[in-house]
Amino acid sequence: MDEKGFRDYCTKRKLGERIIPLYIKHAKEFEEFLKKRGRKDLNDASSSDVKDFVGDLRENGRITLDNFRALIGYSNFAGKKETVSILFGYLEGFGVPEELFKRLRGTVGESASKEIFEGVDIPPLGSLPEDKPKITGKIMERLEARLDERSLRELMSSGLEVFPDEWYIPQKEMLQKSASLDDFLERRHKEFVETLEKHKKEKTMFFAQEIDEEVVEYVRSNREIQGGVREGEIIYETKIPYQTKKYLHEKDKKMKKYYACHCSWVREAIKSGSPKISPNFCYCSAGYHKRPFEIIFGQPVEADVLETILKGDSVCRFAIHIPKQFVPRALHPAKVISID
Repeated sequence: MDEKGFRDYCTKRKLGERIIPLYIKHAKEFEEFLKKRGRKDLNDASSSDVKDFVGDLRENGRITLDNFRALIGYSNFAGKKETVSILFGYLEGFGVPEELFKRLRGTVGESASKEIFEGVDIPPLGSLPEDKPKITGKIMERLEARLDERSLRELMSSGLEVFPDEWYIPQKEMLQKSASLDDFLERRHKEFVETLEKHKKEKTMFFAQEIDEEVVEYVRSNREIQGGVREGEIIYETKIPYQTKKYLHEKDKKMKKYYACHCSWVREAIKSGSPKISPNFCYCSAGYHKRPFEIIFGQPVEADVLETILKGDSVCRFAIHIPKQFVPRALHPAKVISID
């Protein structure tokens, strides 16, 4: 293991002196596991080796978020892109069922929430992605039997994948410095393209996907992707495919949808065809897309699902409703917003 190289990699990413030794420790454990299997190093490892290591950590009660973050960092450092994708498949959506149960209590109460989740064994961190969709299908069936459609969609879009508000403050500041809301959306998209170009240049992964010029150009040509296009009182936003490079080259319609879907709680069901999961589950993704705008605008906003893989579409697309004071003439944001 190139310990010095990995330390320099972590230092460059400002992980901090408390975190870096932990990352190195977890990376060494992974390398030792591989050597016992006769592998020279991480670059010699197979997908089965990676999955077996995660399974070993899970079975021995040693699996943590730090494990995954360290292994993802180490795999990026080593240029092992397939391993990064595998590890993200385990990590994505972690905590969503627990957050759904917590928010459900505020909607239907403790007793009804327990009934909906009765007999549901939520897969722990590190569980195989294939185990997740059957849980999703069962919970969605019970939710749709209990809640009217509006209440269900409000619940699902309430922000089940929680990130700190501080993550979105730079975008709020960008809006204030922009000439208009439309200018902000254009700058937001440009910033995202620049992020992808940086990953392409450094040959690192953007979450679970490899970035090349074809991917960058695909995003650059569609301002709805991680930017948004305003038409009247609505911002239209399209989700970048989960595996854009594979998505662009895939000919099989089912697999194309599989590579488009980001959600680990449904993705494997798209490939296998079972179980059937209600498209209302995708309001969880709508909640993810509207959350930055709630921080940017400083108030709740509504979002609709226009297209989704679970309805048979080839992309996921959302309509985000702009608060009334931001609509007229799309004036300079400083006139209607202040940084708290």
